[in-house]
Amino acid sequence: MKNALRRNLVNIPGCRTNRKIVAIESDDWGAIRLPSAAILKEIKKAGIDVSNDHYIQNDSLASEKDLTELFVLLKTIKNRAGESPKITANSIMANPDFIKIRESNYREYHNEPFTKTLKRYPEHGRSFDLWKEGMEAGLFRPQFHGREHLHVNRWMKGLSDKKSETFKTFQFSLYGISTISTNENRKSYMAAWEWDDEKDKEFSLKSIKEGLQLFEDTFGYRSLTTIAPNYTWNREIEEVLHENGVRLLQGGPVQRSPDVNRDGNKIIRHYTGQKNDLGLTYLVRNCRFEPSADPNKDWVASCLKEINTAFRWRKPAIIETHRVNFIGYIDPINRDRNLKLFKELLENIVKTWPDVEFLTSDELSHVIN
Repeated sequence: MKNALRRNLVNIPGCRTNRKIVAIESDDWGAIRLPSAAILKEIKKAGIDVSNDHYIQNDSLASEKDLTELFVLLKTIKNRAGESPKITANSIMANPDFIKIRESNYREYHNEPFTKTLKRYPEHGRSFDLWKEGMEAGLFRPQFHGREHLHVNRWMKGLSDKKSETFKTFQFSLYGISTISTNENRKSYMAAWEWDDEKDKEFSLKSIKEGLQLFEDTFGYRSLTTIAPNYTWNREIEEVLHENGVRLLQGGPVQRSPDVNRDGNKIIRHYTGQKNDLGLTYLVRNCRFEPSADPNKDWVASCLKEINTAFRWRKPAIIETHRVNFIGYIDPINRDRNLKLFKELLENIVKTWPDVEFLTSDELSHVIN
Protein backbone atom coordinates (compact mmCIF):
# COMPACT_ATOMS: atom_id res chain seq x y z
CA MET A 1 0.00 0.00 0.00
CA LYS A 2 2.79 2.40 0.94
CA ASN A 3 4.71 1.63 -2.26
CA ALA A 4 1.59 2.12 -4.38
CA LEU A 5 0.86 5.43 -2.66
CA ARG A 6 4.45 6.56 -3.16
CA ARG A 7 4.35 5.63 -6.85
CA ASN A 8 1.22 7.70 -7.37
CA LEU A 9 2.22 10.74 -5.30
CA VAL A 10 5.41 11.39 -7.26
CA ASN A 11 3.37 11.52 -10.49
CA ILE A 12 0.49 13.78 -9.45
CA PRO A 13 1.92 17.30 -9.93
CA GLY A 14 3.50 18.71 -13.05
CA CYS A 15 3.27 18.49 -16.82
CA ARG A 16 1.45 15.73 -18.69
CA THR A 17 1.70 14.10 -22.10
CA ASN A 18 -0.21 11.44 -24.00
CA ARG A 19 3.08 10.13 -25.42
CA LYS A 20 4.55 6.98 -23.87
CA ILE A 21 8.06 8.23 -23.14
CA VAL A 22 10.81 6.32 -21.34
CA ALA A 23 14.05 8.03 -20.35
CA ILE A 24 16.84 5.93 -18.80
CA GLU A 25 19.12 8.07 -16.64
CA SER A 26 22.31 6.30 -15.57
CA ASP A 27 24.79 7.99 -13.21
CA ASP A 28 28.54 7.77 -12.46
CA TRP A 29 30.04 7.13 -15.90
CA GLY A 30 33.68 8.22 -15.95
CA ALA A 31 34.16 8.14 -12.17
CA ILE A 32 36.56 5.67 -10.61
CA ARG A 33 35.36 3.44 -7.83
CA LEU A 34 37.28 0.21 -7.33
CA PRO A 35 40.41 -0.24 -9.48
CA SER A 36 40.40 -4.06 -9.51
CA ALA A 37 39.16 -7.24 -7.89
CA ALA A 38 42.63 -7.77 -6.41
CA ILE A 39 42.36 -4.46 -4.57
CA LEU A 40 39.00 -5.52 -3.14
CA LYS A 41 40.82 -8.41 -1.47
CA GLU A 42 43.49 -6.04 -0.15
CA ILE A 43 40.85 -3.72 1.32
CA LYS A 44 39.31 -6.62 3.20
CA LYS A 45 42.75 -7.69 4.45
CA ALA A 46 43.23 -4.14 5.77
CA GLY A 47 40.21 -4.68 8.01
CA ILE A 48 37.75 -2.49 6.08
CA ASP A 49 34.37 -4.21 5.83
CA VAL A 50 32.64 -3.24 2.59
CA SER A 51 30.27 -6.20 2.45
CA ASN A 52 27.23 -3.89 2.70
CA ASP A 53 28.44 -1.51 -0.04
CA HIS A 54 27.42 -2.81 -3.46
CA TYR A 55 29.35 -0.03 -5.18
CA ILE A 56 32.71 -1.02 -3.71
CA GLN A 57 31.86 -4.68 -4.33
CA ASN A 58 31.02 -4.23 -8.03
CA ASP A 59 31.59 -0.76 -9.48
CA SER A 60 34.50 0.39 -11.61
CA LEU A 61 35.25 2.16 -14.86
CA ALA A 62 33.42 0.41 -17.69
CA SER A 63 35.71 -1.98 -19.55
CA GLU A 64 35.58 -2.67 -23.27
CA LYS A 65 33.60 -5.86 -22.59
CA ASP A 66 31.16 -4.03 -20.29
CA LEU A 67 30.40 -1.42 -22.95
CA THR A 68 30.28 -3.86 -25.85
CA GLU A 69 27.77 -6.14 -24.15
CA LEU A 70 25.58 -3.22 -23.07
CA PHE A 71 25.45 -1.75 -26.57
CA VAL A 72 24.80 -5.14 -28.19
CA LEU A 73 21.85 -5.61 -25.84
CA LEU A 74 20.39 -2.17 -26.60
CA LYS A 75 20.60 -2.82 -30.34
CA THR A 76 18.54 -6.02 -30.02
CA ILE A 77 15.52 -4.17 -28.55
CA LYS A 78 13.23 -2.25 -30.92
CA ASN A 79 9.97 -0.40 -30.48
CA ARG A 80 7.26 -0.27 -33.15
CA ALA A 81 9.17 2.45 -34.99
CA GLY A 82 12.32 0.31 -35.05
CA GLU A 83 14.14 2.48 -32.49
CA SER A 84 16.37 1.11 -29.74
CA PRO A 85 16.50 2.27 -26.11
CA LYS A 86 18.96 5.04 -25.25
CA ILE A 87 20.93 5.65 -22.08
CA THR A 88 21.55 9.12 -20.69
CA ALA A 89 25.09 8.57 -19.40
CA ASN A 90 25.57 11.12 -16.63
CA SER A 91 29.32 11.58 -16.65
CA ILE A 92 32.01 12.58 -14.19
CA MET A 93 34.70 14.39 -16.13
CA ALA A 94 37.79 14.00 -13.91
CA ASN A 95 39.30 11.83 -11.20
CA PRO A 96 42.00 12.42 -8.60
CA ASP A 97 45.55 12.09 -9.89
CA PHE A 98 46.84 9.87 -7.09
CA ILE A 99 50.44 10.01 -8.29
CA LYS A 100 50.69 13.81 -8.26
CA ILE A 101 48.86 14.08 -4.92
CA ARG A 102 51.32 11.61 -3.39
CA GLU A 103 54.26 13.54 -4.90
CA SER A 104 52.99 16.70 -3.18
CA ASN A 105 53.10 14.80 0.14
CA TYR A 106 49.28 14.92 0.18
CA ARG A 107 49.21 18.72 0.45
CA GLU A 108 47.98 19.58 -3.05
CA TYR A 109 44.99 18.25 -4.98
CA HIS A 110 45.48 17.29 -8.63
CA ASN A 111 43.07 15.68 -11.07
CA GLU A 112 43.08 14.15 -14.53
CA PRO A 113 40.40 13.77 -17.24
CA PHE A 114 38.57 10.46 -17.05
CA THR A 115 39.80 9.71 -20.58
CA LYS A 116 43.34 9.63 -19.14
CA THR A 117 42.25 7.50 -16.18
CA LEU A 118 40.86 4.91 -18.60
CA LYS A 119 44.34 4.43 -20.08
CA ARG A 120 45.65 3.30 -16.68
CA TYR A 121 43.29 0.32 -16.60
CA PRO A 122 44.22 -2.96 -18.34
CA GLU A 123 40.93 -3.70 -20.14
CA HIS A 124 39.94 -0.13 -20.98
CA GLY A 125 42.26 0.98 -23.78
CA ARG A 126 39.40 1.30 -26.28
CA SER A 127 36.69 2.18 -23.79
CA PHE A 128 36.39 5.83 -24.79
CA ASP A 129 36.35 4.85 -28.48
CA LEU A 130 33.38 2.63 -27.58
CA TRP A 131 31.74 5.59 -25.80
CA LYS A 132 31.98 7.51 -29.07
CA GLU A 133 30.65 4.57 -31.09
CA GLY A 134 27.70 4.30 -28.73
CA MET A 135 27.06 8.02 -29.11
CA GLU A 136 27.17 7.83 -32.91
CA ALA A 137 24.75 4.89 -32.85
CA GLY A 138 22.32 6.93 -30.71
CA LEU A 139 22.55 4.49 -27.78
CA PHE A 140 24.65 6.49 -25.31
CA ARG A 141 24.23 10.21 -24.61
CA PRO A 142 26.60 11.76 -22.02
CA GLN A 143 25.34 14.56 -19.80
CA PHE A 144 27.13 16.40 -16.98
CA HIS A 145 27.33 14.83 -13.50
CA GLY A 146 30.21 16.88 -12.10
CA ARG A 147 33.91 17.48 -12.52
CA GLU A 148 34.57 14.92 -9.75
CA HIS A 149 32.24 12.72 -7.73
CA LEU A 150 34.30 13.73 -4.72
CA HIS A 151 34.16 16.32 -1.94
CA VAL A 152 37.78 17.26 -2.48
CA ASN A 153 38.29 19.44 0.60
CA ARG A 154 36.91 16.82 3.01
CA TRP A 155 39.01 14.12 1.40
CA MET A 156 42.23 16.14 1.47
CA LYS A 157 41.66 16.91 5.16
CA GLY A 158 41.22 13.19 5.77
CA LEU A 159 44.53 12.48 4.03
CA SER A 160 46.37 14.69 6.51
CA ASP A 161 46.06 11.91 9.11
CA LYS A 162 48.49 9.20 7.97
CA LYS A 163 46.86 6.67 10.30
CA SER A 164 43.35 7.23 8.97
CA GLU A 165 41.27 4.85 6.87
CA THR A 166 41.13 7.60 4.24
CA PHE A 167 44.93 7.52 3.96
CA LYS A 168 45.00 3.71 3.84
CA THR A 169 42.46 3.52 1.03
CA PHE A 170 44.34 6.24 -0.90
CA GLN A 171 47.19 3.76 -1.27
CA PHE A 172 44.76 1.56 -3.23
CA SER A 173 43.80 4.52 -5.51
CA LEU A 174 40.41 4.60 -3.84
CA TYR A 175 38.32 7.36 -2.27
CA GLY A 176 34.74 6.19 -2.43
CA ILE A 177 34.27 4.25 0.80
CA SER A 178 30.69 5.02 1.77
CA THR A 179 29.74 6.38 5.19
CA ILE A 180 27.77 3.15 5.69
CA SER A 181 31.02 1.15 5.45
CA THR A 182 33.70 3.43 6.86
CA ASN A 183 35.07 3.11 10.38
CA GLU A 184 35.57 6.89 10.43
CA ASN A 185 33.13 9.38 11.88
CA ARG A 186 32.88 11.76 8.93
CA LYS A 187 30.59 13.23 6.32
CA SER A 188 30.26 11.83 2.81
CA TYR A 189 33.17 12.11 0.39
CA MET A 190 30.76 11.56 -2.53
CA ALA A 191 28.56 14.68 -2.11
CA ALA A 192 30.81 16.88 -4.25
CA TRP A 193 28.60 19.99 -4.14
CA GLU A 194 27.88 19.99 -0.42
CA TRP A 195 29.33 22.85 1.63
CA ASP A 196 30.93 22.93 5.07
CA ASP A 197 32.41 26.42 4.73
CA GLU A 198 33.15 29.25 2.29
CA LYS A 199 36.16 27.39 0.92
CA ASP A 200 33.90 24.52 -0.15
CA LYS A 201 31.51 26.96 -1.81
CA GLU A 202 34.27 28.61 -3.85
CA PHE A 203 35.77 25.25 -4.78
CA SER A 204 32.52 23.64 -5.96
CA LEU A 205 31.37 26.64 -8.02
CA LYS A 206 34.76 26.77 -9.75
CA SER A 207 34.79 23.01 -10.32
CA ILE A 208 31.35 23.14 -11.96
CA LYS A 209 32.47 25.80 -14.42
CA GLU A 210 35.63 23.89 -15.24
CA GLY A 211 33.77 20.59 -15.44
CA LEU A 212 31.19 21.92 -17.89
CA GLN A 213 33.97 23.32 -20.08
CA LEU A 214 35.79 19.98 -19.96
CA PHE A 215 32.52 18.28 -20.91
CA GLU A 216 32.18 20.52 -23.99
CA ASP A 217 35.83 20.03 -24.95
CA THR A 218 35.50 16.25 -24.60
CA PHE A 219 32.18 15.63 -26.34
CA GLY A 220 31.88 18.62 -28.68
CA TYR A 221 28.57 19.91 -27.33
CA ARG A 222 27.25 21.59 -24.21
CA SER A 223 25.43 19.58 -21.58
CA LEU A 224 21.83 20.74 -21.58
CA THR A 225 21.03 18.83 -18.38
CA THR A 226 22.84 17.82 -15.21
CA ILE A 227 22.40 15.65 -12.14
CA ALA A 228 24.03 16.77 -8.88
CA PRO A 229 26.20 14.21 -7.07
CA ASN A 230 24.18 12.69 -4.22
CA TYR A 231 21.22 14.93 -5.21
CA THR A 232 22.87 17.77 -3.27
CA TRP A 233 22.97 21.32 -4.66
CA ASN A 234 21.59 24.79 -3.95
CA ARG A 235 20.40 27.99 -5.60
CA GLU A 236 23.88 29.46 -6.15
CA ILE A 237 24.89 26.27 -7.94
CA GLU A 238 21.79 26.55 -10.13
CA GLU A 239 22.89 30.05 -11.13
CA VAL A 240 26.32 28.81 -12.22
CA LEU A 241 24.79 25.90 -14.11
CA HIS A 242 22.39 28.24 -15.91
CA GLU A 243 25.17 30.67 -16.80
CA ASN A 244 27.06 27.81 -18.42
CA GLY A 245 24.31 26.40 -20.61
CA VAL A 246 22.40 23.94 -18.41
CA ARG A 247 18.63 24.20 -18.81
CA LEU A 248 17.24 21.13 -17.03
CA LEU A 249 18.03 19.55 -13.67
CA GLN A 250 17.69 15.79 -13.31
CA GLY A 251 17.00 14.50 -9.82
CA GLY A 252 14.69 12.75 -7.43
CA PRO A 253 11.65 14.23 -5.72
CA VAL A 254 13.89 15.65 -2.97
CA GLN A 255 16.76 18.12 -3.28
CA ARG A 256 19.28 18.47 -0.44
CA SER A 257 20.27 22.14 -0.40
CA PRO A 258 23.50 23.00 1.53
CA ASP A 259 24.43 26.36 3.06
CA VAL A 260 27.64 27.40 4.84
CA ASN A 261 25.56 29.06 7.58
CA ARG A 262 23.37 26.05 8.36
CA ASP A 263 23.93 22.63 9.91
CA GLY A 264 22.52 19.96 7.65
CA ASN A 265 20.80 20.42 4.31
CA LYS A 266 17.48 22.06 3.62
CA ILE A 267 14.98 19.71 1.97
CA ILE A 268 13.27 21.04 -1.17
CA ARG A 269 10.72 19.03 -3.14
CA HIS A 270 10.33 19.08 -6.92
CA TYR A 271 8.12 17.64 -9.67
CA THR A 272 8.64 17.06 -13.39
CA GLY A 273 8.05 20.20 -15.41
CA GLN A 274 8.47 22.58 -12.49
CA LYS A 275 10.45 25.71 -13.36
CA ASN A 276 12.38 28.17 -11.24
CA ASP A 277 12.78 31.87 -11.92
CA LEU A 278 15.99 31.24 -13.89
CA GLY A 279 14.02 29.17 -16.36
CA LEU A 280 15.60 25.91 -15.23
CA THR A 281 13.24 22.92 -15.47
CA TYR A 282 13.24 20.05 -12.95
CA LEU A 283 13.02 16.47 -14.14
CA VAL A 284 12.04 14.01 -11.39
CA ARG A 285 12.81 10.30 -11.55
CA ASN A 286 9.72 8.18 -10.95
CA CYS A 287 11.07 4.68 -11.66
CA ARG A 288 14.08 2.70 -10.39
CA PHE A 289 16.16 -0.16 -11.77
CA GLU A 290 18.99 -0.90 -9.32
CA PRO A 291 19.44 -4.70 -9.24
CA SER A 292 23.03 -4.47 -7.98
CA ALA A 293 21.74 -2.80 -4.80
CA ASP A 294 19.43 -5.71 -3.90
CA PRO A 295 19.77 -8.91 -5.95
CA ASN A 296 16.83 -10.48 -4.11
CA LYS A 297 14.27 -7.90 -5.25
CA ASP A 298 12.20 -8.37 -8.43
CA TRP A 299 13.42 -5.19 -10.12
CA VAL A 300 11.77 -5.95 -13.45
CA ALA A 301 8.29 -6.27 -11.92
CA SER A 302 8.70 -3.24 -9.66
CA CYS A 303 10.02 -1.02 -12.45
CA LEU A 304 7.21 -2.09 -14.80
CA LYS A 305 4.69 -1.14 -12.11
CA GLU A 306 6.32 2.28 -11.77
CA ILE A 307 6.27 2.79 -15.55
CA ASN A 308 2.60 1.80 -15.68
CA THR A 309 1.79 4.29 -12.91
CA ALA A 310 3.67 7.05 -14.70
CA PHE A 311 1.81 6.41 -17.95
CA ARG A 312 -1.53 6.24 -16.15
CA TRP A 313 -0.85 9.78 -14.86
CA ARG A 314 0.31 10.74 -18.40
CA LYS A 315 3.89 11.30 -17.25
CA PRO A 316 7.20 10.35 -18.85
CA ALA A 317 8.71 7.29 -17.16
CA ILE A 318 12.13 8.43 -15.98
CA ILE A 319 14.17 5.45 -14.84
CA GLU A 320 16.96 5.90 -12.32
CA THR A 321 19.83 3.45 -12.66
CA HIS A 322 23.58 3.55 -12.02
CA ARG A 323 26.61 2.38 -13.95
CA VAL A 324 27.31 -0.27 -11.31
CA ASN A 325 24.42 -2.34 -12.66
CA PHE A 326 26.26 -2.85 -15.98
CA ILE A 327 29.80 -3.48 -14.73
CA GLY A 328 31.50 -6.86 -14.76
CA TYR A 329 35.13 -5.81 -14.65
CA ILE A 330 35.24 -6.54 -10.90
CA ASP A 331 32.71 -9.39 -10.86
CA PRO A 332 31.39 -10.65 -14.23
CA ILE A 333 28.38 -12.22 -12.46
CA ASN A 334 27.15 -8.72 -11.54
CA ARG A 335 27.10 -7.62 -15.19
CA ASP A 336 25.75 -10.86 -16.65
CA ARG A 337 22.89 -11.17 -14.13
CA ASN A 338 21.86 -7.54 -14.42
CA LEU A 339 22.06 -7.35 -18.21
CA LYS A 340 19.72 -10.34 -18.36
CA LEU A 341 17.27 -8.46 -16.12
CA PHE A 342 17.72 -5.25 -18.12
CA LYS A 343 16.91 -7.10 -21.33
CA GLU A 344 13.82 -8.60 -19.71
CA LEU A 345 12.71 -5.13 -18.60
CA LEU A 346 13.20 -3.57 -22.03
CA GLU A 347 11.47 -6.47 -23.81
CA ASN A 348 8.48 -6.11 -21.51
CA ILE A 349 8.35 -2.36 -22.14
CA VAL A 350 8.19 -2.66 -25.93
CA LYS A 351 5.75 -5.58 -25.69
CA THR A 352 3.38 -3.81 -23.29
CA TRP A 353 3.67 -0.37 -24.91
CA PRO A 354 4.74 -0.91 -28.56
CA ASP A 355 4.37 2.82 -29.25
CA VAL A 356 6.88 3.68 -26.51
CA GLU A 357 9.42 6.38 -27.30
CA PHE A 358 12.92 6.17 -25.87
CA LEU A 359 14.36 9.63 -25.26
CA THR A 360 17.49 10.95 -23.60
CA SER A 361 17.15 13.57 -20.87
CA ASP A 362 18.17 16.45 -23.14
CA GLU A 363 15.64 15.28 -25.75
CA LEU A 364 13.01 15.08 -23.03
CA SER A 365 13.78 18.64 -21.97
CA HIS A 366 12.63 19.84 -25.38
CA VAL A 367 9.38 17.88 -25.05
CA ILE A 368 8.66 19.32 -21.61
CA ASN A 369 9.52 22.88 -22.56
